[in-house]
Amino acid sequence: MAVERVAASVSAANPLHRYSDYLQLRYGAKTYRVSVDAGFTCPVRELGMPCVYCDPRGSRAPYLGNAEAIRDQVNQGLAFLRRRYAATRFLLYFQAFSGTHAPVDDLRRIYDLGLSCGEFAGLVVATRPDCLDEPRAALLAEYGSRGLDVWVELGLQSAHDATLRRIHRGHSVAEFGRAVRLAQGHGLMTAAHVILGLPGEGLREAVETARYLSGLTVDGVKFHNLVVTRGTELYRWYAADRIAPPTEEEYREFLIAALKYLAPEIVVMRVTCDPPHDVEGAPPGVTDKASFYRSLSESMSRRGLWQGMHCQ
Repeated sequence: MAVERVAASVSAANPLHRYSDYLQLRYGAKTYRVSVDAGFTCPVRELGMPCVYCDPRGSRAPYLGNAEAIRDQVNQGLAFLRRRYAATRFLLYFQAFSGTHAPVDDLRRIYDLGLSCGEFAGLVVATRPDCLDEPRAALLAEYGSRGLDVWVELGLQSAHDATLRRIHRGHSVAEFGRAVRLAQGHGLMTAAHVILGLPGEGLREAVETARYLSGLTVDGVKFHNLVVTRGTELYRWYAADRIAPPTEEEYREFLIAALKYLAPEIVVMRVTCDPPHDVEGAPPGVTDKASFYRSLSESMSRRGLWQGMHCQ
């Protein structure tokens, strides 16, 4: 069975269903993710046609499931989170690239290895919709039967097929919907990754993507601003003056527009991302996550806006 949704109370005074609030209510303690790079890759990269925004440094060395690498990452992550945040409960998060892009037996070995390195309340796997099928969904459901909360984070980026083709995503909106329904049918929690301000998109597309996700009843959404880094196809478009990434102010308006149509039950797991500090990119001078979140919340409260205010 899927985890019951934690009740959300949103208003102009508390305009977002924040992930940190969800975790506190769900587990009754400070809960953090332990991120692991298990060496997964991506099917579109393997074909030599990565998404236009994908940083080439993301290429992975051939160490898929390396036991020593996974143990070291988990142990270091646990130690850091306990020391820095006094965290007491943890979720194991296979974050890098497509965390279901391997044979099922290999996936079971990798997940089991990571989970054996500590006491975890849940398992979170980030992947692509075209990398989730019946056997992989069934495998993830096994961990739910052990008492773990299991989340599948699926990259969507936009609910518009024309945009997905433009950015070389390699899957359709319909395939994303199929993957969400498959995961939900196996009792898995689902989250979507979305980029606002992609080439050719504006306020209307941001709202339509939010409404689409509300209709699918996903459990969480991670919103990302469009970051252009040197070495990507997107950077070549930027250098040739073919695109102009949204400014921080423009992105904030895209995000507010989307949030007004995002169901209040959906957890907002992220509102922005930090660009790599050691790579040239655009737009310059992006505010850190905490400061951006504060400015977003203050802007919404001041204007009497909140998540889901336009949802029926």
